[in-house]
Formats: sequence, structure tokens, C-alpha cells
Amino acid sequence: MPKHITLAIPHGLGAEEVRRRLDRQTDWALRRLEKENISVAMTDWSQGGRTFTARALGQDVSGNVVVADDSLWLEAKMPWTIGVFAPAIEAVAKHYAARLLAPGGVA
Repeated sequence: MPKHITLAIPHGLGAEEVRRRLDRQTDWALRRLEKENISVAMTDWSQGGRTFTARALGQDVSGNVVVADDSLWLEAKMPWTIGVFAPAIEAVAKHYAARLLAPGGVA
């Protein structure tokens, strides 16, 4: 049975600033994931969100990132074989989102 992760992280930066910060950090994040043998493909922004697919441990993960004026949403669907790592994935996502949305926006 697939595992779903949904995170909503509030912010007061406005959607445009959050998208700008995400765009600025995307290359860094993709390089870091590649070092861990995780490949990620992302679509362009459309209507305040973008979708992604990732491949890790021979399994596919799909999801989307949605930026609203007051919150950042991350949704992901993964097979149960990767879903066992969901608590760790959620913790890492929250950590980097908090850093991204903090003053200075360092991720």
C-alpha cells in the first residue's frame, strides 16, 4: 500500500518570495540528492505549484510542491518499500523548509 506524506509549512513571505528561494536552492538540492543516488525530475512552475518524480532504491516517488501566499505545501506518494522511511523523509523536509523560510533563506 502506498504511503502519502503531506506537509504544510506556514510562512509570512508571500508566494513570490518563496518560489524565488526555492528556485535559488533547487540546483543545490538536486546535486545533494544525486550524491545519495536519488534522481529527481521537476516540472516548471504552473499555477503556484510544480510536480516532481524521484527515483530511489529502484522505486518511484511522485509529488508536488505548492506555494501559497501564507504556506508551503509538500505532498508525496511513495511505495511502501520507501514509505518505511517516511518519518525520516518528513523530518528532513521540515528541517530544510524551515531553513529556507527563515530570515536569510539559507537551505
